Amino acid sequence: MNKRLKVLSKLTPILSILFIITGIIFAILAVLEHNMSGLIMSLVLILQSVLLFTYKKLFTNMGL
Repeated sequence: MNKRLKVLSKLTPILSILFIITGIIFAILAVLEHNMSGLIMSLVLILQSVLLFTYKKLFTNMGL
């Protein structure tokens, strides 16, 4: 279990950046199509990935 957690903690920043880029692309497309629900969903995706990244950084700084 500990090895899986270490691998997941190494992949988390890469996945967070990938989801942030995806969210930005979806937000731009939603604005161009005047799709408000798509814009809100893309902003939630960006917020969620930023929270995941900061959550990971918080626990790696604590030494867990």
